[in-house]
Amino acid sequence: MPALREHFRSADLGEAEAYINRSYGSVDLDAQDLVFEESSVGDDRFGLRRLNIRGGYSAECDLDAIIVVHSDARYEWEIDGERGDAADPVLFQPGSTLACRLQDTRVQVIALPMDALTDLARTVYNDDTVTVRFDGTRAADPALLRAWQSASAMAFAAETALDNDLARASLFRSIAVSTLEAFPLIGDRAERRETVAQQQRAYRAAVAFFEQNASLPITVDDAAAAAGVGSAALRRAFRAHSAAGRTPMEHLTTVRLDAARAEMVGTPIGSVDDLSEIASRWGFSVAGLRRHHLAAYGNSPEDLLGL
Repeated sequence: MPALREHFRSADLGEAEAYINRSYGSVDLDAQDLVFEESSVGDDRFGLRRLNIRGGYSAECDLDAIIVVHSDARYEWEIDGERGDAADPVLFQPGSTLACRLQDTRVQVIALPMDALTDLARTVYNDDTVTVRFDGTRAADPALLRAWQSASAMAFAAETALDNDLARASLFRSIAVSTLEAFPLIGDRAERRETVAQQQRAYRAAVAFFEQNASLPITVDDAAAAAGVGSAALRRAFRAHSAAGRTPMEHLTTVRLDAARAEMVGTPIGSVDDLSEIASRWGFSVAGLRRHHLAAYGNSPEDLLGL
């Protein structure tokens, strides 16, 4: 499924208000001499938005998603009696009315629907009772803010590659986890961080087990036992920490496929008998090896072997 892309530009106040209502939630717009332009890309889990504002406008928004805004001192905001600008990234969440004033500025916005972020938080923190609610608008500390800014910069730099499903999955995980970590959530931060550390240890142990034992008849349950967790916990760990969004079984298949391909690269051209042996050695049928190889590399094992 390709990414959803949109570009909007208008000097008409009514058109701009209708667009903002659709994109951000209920808004009451007050402006003169406004040119509003926005480019957006994303899917149902996140959105990346670039705004270019010529002139100025004031708005009051009832948000329907979490947004993180980065602009400059010409983006002024007020929410629940707190005021500031967006020279450093600032997070707003549903539940309060956001009042903002923009004047001749450019803005970057990352939007994260509450259900998508909550689902990931429950996976990352291994807790199905987690309710995502942030304790304030600013990042927890400068180091975490820098990590979020790095993830944000990578996200916007990757806009053109987001028609790829894996790229979008990886980008969503990166920016969502960075947001959960950089901005203070209500609750026990130390306990959450220990859960993340436990999952990272399990993920790394399972990856090492797969790589060391891929030629053996191992299962995901074997990897879970080697990592000291249950199979369900290992699936959660992979969902939370695999950059490609792979399940444990998908990761094992990829390790075996890479090993089979490495063998085929070193096999003399035209060695048809070796194809069956290589497939069997790495746990594939010939048809299965052909299917996975074609999906991953764009050609068949027979092409590689000159058959």
